[in-house]
Amino acid sequence: MITSSLVLAIDTSGPVTSMGLGRSGEPGFAVFEEGGRKHAEVIDGLMLQVQHHLAGQQPEAIAVGVGPGPYSGLRVGIAFAIGLGRAWQCSVVGVCSLDAIAWAVVDEHVHAGDFVVATDARRNEIYWARYDSTAMRLAGPQVMARDITDFDVPVVRERQVDPALMAARVAGYLADGLAPTATAHQWAPHGADASDVTVPAGPLLAPRPLYLRAPDITISAKTPAAKAAGGSS
Repeated sequence: MITSSLVLAIDTSGPVTSMGLGRSGEPGFAVFEEGGRKHAEVIDGLMLQVQHHLAGQQPEAIAVGVGPGPYSGLRVGIAFAIGLGRAWQCSVVGVCSLDAIAWAVVDEHVHAGDFVVATDARRNEIYWARYDSTAMRLAGPQVMARDITDFDVPVVRERQVDPALMAARVAGYLADGLAPTATAHQWAPHGADASDVTVPAGPLLAPRPLYLRAPDITISAKTPAAKAAGGSS
């Protein structure tokens, strides 16, 4: 029986598009689709599967992974979550996708002490953040070249978000009255590679993407859009 405390989780921060449902402390249904550049093509199909499972009932809130991750992938998931939240008239909260992975690591009792979560950032780089044994984020997220990383704690690499667990965790936080951490409008994204973006350590964030660096594709300075953004000379 689905209750009003149900949360829908969406993540498009990596090569897998995923959605999951969960209640406080109870991970439930989850669906996944491989394809790092096909988030926009597959997310609607996953939503149809979720709707079938919901059987006409509606989640109380939506949690969306805000990365760090690829520029276009994050935009697909976050825009989809915000649009769905407006249609359902429910709250939408962001979760650092590395935090969601850390929650799973702690639930499985993989490491007794501090550890690092690292995911593929392309360009021969990784996104990473450091956590304590309770999954509290201690450092990061940051982006760094693969060949210069030398962590003094175990590293969990290339693991995907479990959306059902993410939904259950967020449901618990919301049931406890936790609200998204108040932040400035910008995360200061698009900074230099290896820069540290200041992100609150709290588990619930605003639903805005953590890019950490500039996109791979930029608008030519000759286009009308670029000229409008930069002003006339």
